[in-house]
Amino acid sequence: MESTKQFTKYMKADERPSVDGSIDVSSVLGEWFNTKPDTNYIKKVILSERNGSLIINAYGASDGGLIDWGEAEAIPYGSGISSLMAAGFHALFTLDGIETHLVSNQKLSILCIQSYTRYLDGSGRIGHFSREFFHR
Repeated sequence: MESTKQFTKYMKADERPSVDGSIDVSSVLGEWFNTKPDTNYIKKVILSERNGSLIINAYGASDGGLIDWGEAEAIPYGSGISSLMAAGFHALFTLDGIETHLVSNQKLSILCIQSYTRYLDGSGRIGHFSREFFHR
């Protein structure tokens, strides 16, 4: 506890931690569609709030339609240390030996999602990064 007090001692007043409270996720809730209709990665995401948690359901692209990645809990982040409005989130999906971290930020009605994928299935495939943009 003392180290936290020391740390905040050297911060500007507007960067000090805000009062206790939960992050308002209303700005990111809803169904988001990839701005690139012919993407071969994530086609859409649905963000909802359940029991005080932010939940993401991601859908991948497929020739036969959408691939439902299922749901994961997303950790919301404010736009700054004193902001209680969600400006982005982080979520982890683990599917059949594939681990994908989704990291997002939302601004001006556009949701930018970066994905970091690595393969844990022993296939020797190289991990990769992607960045895609989504609209409602």
